Amino acid sequence: MINLLLLFITFSLSKQCSEYNQGYEIDTVDSAFECIESIETTEKENEDIINGLKEYLEVYVLKDILKNPPQPSFSNNYYEKVDIDEQLNKVNTKTTKILHLQFYVDEKLNKPNSELVYFVYFLPFTIYIDNNKKMYLIPRNELLDTPFGVPEIVNNKNVAVKTINGEDPFNIIREFGKKYMGLKCPHAQFTLAKDYLVEGSLSGTPLSKEYLNTPISITWENEESVTVNYKIIRFNRSNQKFQQALERSKRRGIRDVLRIEDLEETNKTRTKENENNEYQPNCSPENKVCCLTTSNKVNTLIVKTFSIREENILNEIAEFLDKLEECVNSFYSNEYPIQVIFPKNNGGSVVPLAQLVEKMISPYDDVDYIGSVRISDFTEDIIKKSYIELMYDPETCERREQENNPKTFGEWYSNPKIIKYGDVELKFHNLLV
Repeated sequence: MINLLLLFITFSLSKQCSEYNQGYEIDTVDSAFECIESIETTEKENEDIINGLKEYLEVYVLKDILKNPPQPSFSNNYYEKVDIDEQLNKVNTKTTKILHLQFYVDEKLNKPNSELVYFVYFLPFTIYIDNNKKMYLIPRNELLDTPFGVPEIVNNKNVAVKTINGEDPFNIIREFGKKYMGLKCPHAQFTLAKDYLVEGSLSGTPLSKEYLNTPISITWENEESVTVNYKIIRFNRSNQKFQQALERSKRRGIRDVLRIEDLEETNKTRTKENENNEYQPNCSPENKVCCLTTSNKVNTLIVKTFSIREENILNEIAEFLDKLEECVNSFYSNEYPIQVIFPKNNGGSVVPLAQLVEKMISPYDDVDYIGSVRISDFTEDIIKKSYIELMYDPETCERREQENNPKTFGEWYSNPKIIKYGDVELKFHNLLV
C-alpha cells in the first residue's frame, strides 16, 4: 500500500517557519506542526505533481505486477494488490495542504523567508533487546548539549520492559513496522521499526500530529511506570553545522536519513578510543566498504551501502573498488573463512557494485545485470537519450542499437515479450546492461 508520496514543491515558507533562525531547536509536536501545516500549495502545483508521478511510473514493470502479483504457494494474498494510478487518483489535488513533509526551496528566490526546516521526531530513549528477548530502554540523558533525561528511564535502564501502552512491547514495534516501514520481510521490518519508533525524520516516516501527540505509557517488570511524549527537533538547512551533519548522513546511503547522532560531536572521540582496537575496521574514505581480520582467524567484509552521490560519482566508485580490491587481496593472503556483513539496507543505485562483491569473493558466479521496462513514451525517451549505448541483447550479448539516440527502435522493442498476471497483461523487454 502506498503510505506516502514524497512531493517536492518550490515555495516560500510562512512567517512562523522563517522566524526559526538557529541551527536546531527542540520543540513540541504542536509547535512544529504549526510550521508544517502553514505551508500551502496551489491546485495547479498539486496536479502537476500527480501527473508527473503518473508519467514517471509508466517506466516501471512493477506497476503492472502490483495489480496482480504472483503469490507464494502458502498464501493467495501474501502480496497486496495495488493499482498505483487508482491510488494517485484518490489524492485530493484541490486542497492547499497536500502532502509536503519533504520539500525543497529554490535557492534562486533569495527571499529571507525561503528557509527550509527539517523535522525529526524522537523519544527520550533508545531500545536494546538482549539475547533472552528482553527489552531495555537506554536513556537519552543529553541531546545536542541540552539536558533531557527522564529520571524513571534512567533508574530503570537495567530493568526489562513489561508493557508499552498496556501491550507486549514487541508487538508495539511489530505494528509500527507493518504500518510505516514498507518492507515485507517481518525480520527486516522489525529491525527498522525498532529504530524508527524512537527516532526518525518526518519526511521519511510520515507520522501524524495525532500519533505523535499520543502519550506513551511504559511499565517495567518491577511495576514502576512512566508516561512520555514525542518531541521534535527542527533543523535549519542553511546552518553550517546542519550542513555538516547532512553530509555525514548521506555517506550512509540513499535510504538513510539525518539522525540526531549526526549532529553530536562524539564521532571523533569514538574514533580515537578505537584506534588500537583490533575490531576497528579498515574503511574506505566514505566508509562504504570496510574490512578486518581478527585474532580469531576470521576475515570480515562490511558493505554499508552501494549508494553513490551523482556529484562525485567517479571518485566514489573508484574509492569503493580500491578498498574492495584491497580487502579481497588481504583475505586471499590467508586461508581464513570470509564473512560478509550488510549492517543495514541503506539502498544504492549502482547495481554493478553489488555484483562485484559477489564476483570477487565467490569462487563461481553467474551474476549479470538484467532489467525490465514497460512500453511507454517516457520509457522510449529515456532509453534514447540515456541508456541505449549500454543496452545489449541478453541472448547474443550484442548492442540493441548501433547508433546513439536513434529515431526508432528495432523489432526488439516493437515486438515485446508478454506475461499475464491473472487478468493483467504485461508487455516488457529484457535488457542486459
